[in-house]
Amino acid sequence: MKSFRAAFEITHVRNCPFYVQEECFLLTDKAVELPLGRPSCLLLVRELTGLLFNLLPHASTGFAEQRDMVYTCGGCTGLIKFCLTDKAVASNVGKHAAVLAENTESVISGRLEAIAPAELLQVFHMHQKTGRLILEFDRGSARVTFREGGLLAARYEDFDNQEAVYAMLSQKKGTFHFLPGLPEALMKTREIGDFMMILMEGLRRLDEGE
Repeated sequence: MKSFRAAFEITHVRNCPFYVQEECFLLTDKAVELPLGRPSCLLLVRELTGLLFNLLPHASTGFAEQRDMVYTCGGCTGLIKFCLTDKAVASNVGKHAAVLAENTESVISGRLEAIAPAELLQVFHMHQKTGRLILEFDRGSARVTFREGGLLAARYEDFDNQEAVYAMLSQKKGTFHFLPGLPEALMKTREIGDFMMILMEGLRRLDEGE
């Protein structure tokens, strides 16, 4: 897959606790880079995850048909609106990419009612996280292992790797926690496949099942 890059400018802000008007952020196929010093709002990351899938097919045209569209992020205490921009946005992707938590030794946790499994997996991929994501569903637990955002392994019920990821995507309730870091031996393991291809296939199967 060719490198994907889209820059956005915030055009309207109402009671947003994190961002201000005219700030810009960058979306690529691997990371989200937010304004310097700003936190990574999971609601915004979720919106951008959906935009990534929608915009990917239009990257070759420079998003000609999407230039006049206004996108919205809300659902918390505030709201922002943003649109595509041609402004130069300084990119530190791969060096200082926005992360879910500044302290990489901490455990990141939450509930799946707030973020679907597909979006959650995309968060850790986009932020190039290394470690184990543990998900607890009513039907049992699942585990996904990441190295710099790439998928090394996955296990859920009787399924392994890609099939395990596909099975996780239909779950709507549960909890998750992420344990950063991997043993040196796992750092040399081959990825099970291209993350975006696996996720897109899983979403396709999910849509067909519904």
